[in-house]
Amino acid sequence: MTVSRKPQFRITEKFHKRDSICNICQQEKVLSIDHVPPQACPPAKSRMTSKLLYQMIGDKSFRPRQDQNGVTFKTICSDCNNLLGSRYDPALVDISQRIDSFVESNLSFPDSFEIECQPNAVMRSVLGHLLAAKTETDEVRIDELIRPCVIDPSMPIHDDIHILYWLHPYENTVILRDFGMPAVRGRLGAAGFFNLLKFYPLAFLVTHQLPSYEGLSSLHQFNKLAPSEKTNVQINLRSIKQSRFPEECSGNNFLAIGRTERDSVYSVPKAKKVKRIRI
Repeated sequence: MTVSRKPQFRITEKFHKRDSICNICQQEKVLSIDHVPPQACPPAKSRMTSKLLYQMIGDKSFRPRQDQNGVTFKTICSDCNNLLGSRYDPALVDISQRIDSFVESNLSFPDSFEIECQPNAVMRSVLGHLLAAKTETDEVRIDELIRPCVIDPSMPIHDDIHILYWLHPYENTVILRDFGMPAVRGRLGAAGFFNLLKFYPLAFLVTHQLPSYEGLSSLHQFNKLAPSEKTNVQINLRSIKQSRFPEECSGNNFLAIGRTERDSVYSVPKAKKVKRIRI
């Protein structure tokens, strides 16, 4: 008699480091759980999380992991976690919630509008959580440039670091560390080095020595601003990209990904069950 078996599914492992070295301060400590993006940001917290690579190649042999409290990485110590949460995250949460209120309203907006915020603190929050979003202890040049300004609020963000941003009115959260793409889409002559964090309602592309990409808005003018200082940041409604931009591989784009592919994230809200009423 032939016994039919249910297919075996692989479960996406949790993002825990094999060592106890904090990704931010580089000290060996007890590691804590970091939420990427911060918990208070608008994205739905109950999510189904898998690896971005699986999503991109259409691999259906895995079962996404259910995350009740958002995407988390156990990669930084509690001191660095508290630093992000107290000094920088409130600014990222504030701008995210305010943009969310605009997006969800029924008001008619012009092509762009401005929001008063603490842009340098927003930048440090993004950089800090990107540092956390990796389970490898390695020596990547961009991480070496980012760490000092995250640890020390008085230190300006390095001039080689460019943070580009755009409105991301989609439910998918995407995290991708340390990857290469053409510096200009469709041209293979020069490549850029990138880090990506996308979540509703904002997306951030961090580049090294690449000041522009596909016409995206830049926060580079705020690199030397104090984290506590407020100013206006422009939100361009005309620059909304497709939900899979810029990581989608097509005829004019490719990705070069190393070991950090194992930490890539593709996360969507968990679908709610519809209650059926019997008549």
